[in-house]
Order: sequence, then C-alpha cells, then structure tokens
Amino acid sequence: MAPDGPRPRDFVAALVSEGAESLPGPPALALPLAPADDVIAAARRIALRALPDGPARPDPSPGLLPLAAALFVDEHPSAPAWSAAERERLTEWVAVLIEHRGEDGIQDLIGALTRS
Repeated sequence: MAPDGPRPRDFVAALVSEGAESLPGPPALALPLAPADDVIAAARRIALRALPDGPARPDPSPGLLPLAAALFVDEHPSAPAWSAAERERLTEWVAVLIEHRGEDGIQDLIGALTRS
C-alpha cells in the first residue's frame, strides 16, 4: 500500500470490525470436515512451535481475535457444528498463530488439516 494509505493490518482489521454480513455459499476454506478438538489441537501445536520461550498459552492480541474468526474459524466447513466455546478456543489459538507467524502460520495450519 502507499506510504500515505492505511497499513494492511489496520485496513483488514477495519473491514472485520465493520461486521460484514455473511453470504450463503460454500466456505472459503477447502478443508475436510473435522471435529473442533482436532482443529484446535492442530492450531495449538503449530502456534506453540512458533512462540518464543515463555508461557504455555499466551494471551492473543485482542485486535487479532476478530481477524482470526473472520478469516479462518468462520470459514472452516465444520464451523457451524462447533459450539461457541469451541469456536472461541480455536479463535484464540488462530490469533496467536497469526501474531507470531502471520499468513505462513495459517498456511501451515491449512496444510496440517489437509494432510490429516
């Protein structure tokens, strides 16, 4: 983006915070159906590998939670079957993954879920 324009992270966060309406259709992520516990375990495993030495479960940056939910959790084809608590736990781990690995972390997670 141009130096005088918004930073990409700020731009995406603003889009997410607007609460765009979900449209009907297939999920954006072409992933196999999976129980929430399996997806959470994969996200946790990859996020923990990305962390510097520190606590076992760091708190995610609050600003990344809506982004994690919109870009990954809500787009998983199994998400409608998961409980609110499961979706929240996954959102937290995906936010940690985004914070420490960015898109590479999400791609690692997609790869792990596709191979399993």
